[in-house]
Amino acid sequence: MRQFLFLLKFSYRNLWRAPRRTFIMLMGLILGTGFIIWDLNFANSGSREVMKDFLSQYAGQYHISQKGYYSEESKKEFNNYKTLTDDEIQDKSLFPLSTQRVTAPVFISGEKKTLGVLLTGLDVEKEAKLTSLPKATTIGRFLDPLGDKEIILGKKLAQRIDAKLGDQVVVIGQALDGSVANDLMTVVGLLDFGGGDLEESLAFTQIHSAREMMSMNDNQYHIRVSFDMEDETLPDLPDLQVTSWHELLTEISVSLRFIDNFTWTVTFIIVLVISLGLSNTLMITFFEREQEFQTLNIIGARTNWIALSLMLEVFMMGTMAILGGTLLGHLFTTYSYYYPVNIQLFTGGKPIIMGGMTIVPLVRIYPVMEYYWKVPLLVYFFLGLTMIHPLIRVIRRSQNAI
Repeated sequence: MRQFLFLLKFSYRNLWRAPRRTFIMLMGLILGTGFIIWDLNFANSGSREVMKDFLSQYAGQYHISQKGYYSEESKKEFNNYKTLTDDEIQDKSLFPLSTQRVTAPVFISGEKKTLGVLLTGLDVEKEAKLTSLPKATTIGRFLDPLGDKEIILGKKLAQRIDAKLGDQVVVIGQALDGSVANDLMTVVGLLDFGGGDLEESLAFTQIHSAREMMSMNDNQYHIRVSFDMEDETLPDLPDLQVTSWHELLTEISVSLRFIDNFTWTVTFIIVLVISLGLSNTLMITFFEREQEFQTLNIIGARTNWIALSLMLEVFMMGTMAILGGTLLGHLFTTYSYYYPVNIQLFTGGKPIIMGGMTIVPLVRIYPVMEYYWKVPLLVYFFLGLTMIHPLIRVIRRSQNAI
């Protein structure tokens, strides 16, 4: 034990024989570790905040429906004859943060032309509480929960069919009883999704108006959409189909996974670059002390003792750097939590269009605890690699080892 304590003191003393060089290496590791922790937290929180903003507009966290409503081959295909009632959902705790919807592929005819769109019947009061759809209605107003046969169109759709506020449009589809579903609806508002494609393919009306047109009972609907943005765990409903947004929006899900994997790849590259620079500095430092090592050999110090002392120097420096870098990264993460980062700083002041909708979120960065042990392990791993080549050279050049 005494020998080990002496070795620690000896290594710590040697660490500060060249204080400027040691300080530069320490600062490189501290800043690198701090940036990596902040960057990983930012990437994780950024993805979550962007998706929360996007999903809260319309798509939701997951959909509950009858089995077979969504096609197994493609979630963009659905069977409108598969309806649902609240009595079939055993877990009633899901109701406060979810809303009923009736969906119907229809044709909407205006003065200029007729186009096929997806008409969605909304529980207006619930949608206003859980979603940001009312905010997207920039022209006119949102649906009146006590109104009837009102419709909201996307701005692009309204332009293409030449429909304006107050105009009546013809809605034609197929009812559940096999008959032709048709109705006249009054345009009360226009949706602005920032020019995305969804402006051409969506229309909304009251859920009771959609049920009447589709010849549905008052308690029937197609999907119950959850807006519990804090919990991504899917409920266990064995008799029903629960479809996550990852399945409904596969292109976006794959893009997010790519960004997360790319962030870790960049992290490895940053640590590797820092490690290569550190390895070169250690090589120079060790060679400058070659006479010292030979003197230690002559007075009886074994080569493995010298190598161990050098390893302790590097790992003591690494420990100080990791503690400092972890603290620095956490401080910046905490600052970014109380002062969220505007995502437009990274897009040249332009909003993000995702899935046909405009996203302009403020990213509140949350600390992810696993990064606080994964990053130090990663740094220690590469520190170990940086020492291999310099130590081998030192051992080989130690001609008087005993």
